[in-house]
Amino acid sequence: MRKIFALAMAVFIALALVGCDSLQRKFTRKPKYVKPIPRLYQLKKYDIKPSAALYSKHYAYWQSWMSELIQDLGGNHKKDVRCVEEALSQLDDMRNILVQEKADALTKHIHRIEEVRDTIVKENLSQFNISQVIMTLEREDRTIKREFDVAGIKGYIKESFDEAPSAEDGTAPAASTFSASVSRNAE
Repeated sequence: MRKIFALAMAVFIALALVGCDSLQRKFTRKPKYVKPIPRLYQLKKYDIKPSAALYSKHYAYWQSWMSELIQDLGGNHKKDVRCVEEALSQLDDMRNILVQEKADALTKHIHRIEEVRDTIVKENLSQFNISQVIMTLEREDRTIKREFDVAGIKGYIKESFDEAPSAEDGTAPAASTFSASVSRNAE
């Protein structure tokens, strides 16, 4: 009896160690096959023209980034860098919409904010520097709001982006480079 019991125990342990892997695989769910989404490429050439609405959009974004920078300066270095970079980007876009005369006037303010950006990026923000940077940013904020407000700038908007870019920055307007790259991709 002991021999039978020992043999049954050995068979039971052997079966437990071997397992029923094929049976387990039979009843487990198989992952569903998801078809990849085909990539679509837009080949239509967009004609983006400078307008008061486009300027208004960039002006609103600039105001948002600038106010966030002034309010939260010194709290988080990455956030400060992002805010100042985005504010400068919106100012560049605003400058590209304006005629040469007004664009040159805005360039002076952009250079002052770029100096502040250099201070922020280098992490030279002591308590004294923070108050000095905030004063500079607030001064530029008030000046830009006064001189480049959406209502007062309507007579200074370019007819198209094909006009000559600002001589000081030497870059082409963003929309014309976008349309040029789209047309190259279409060929």
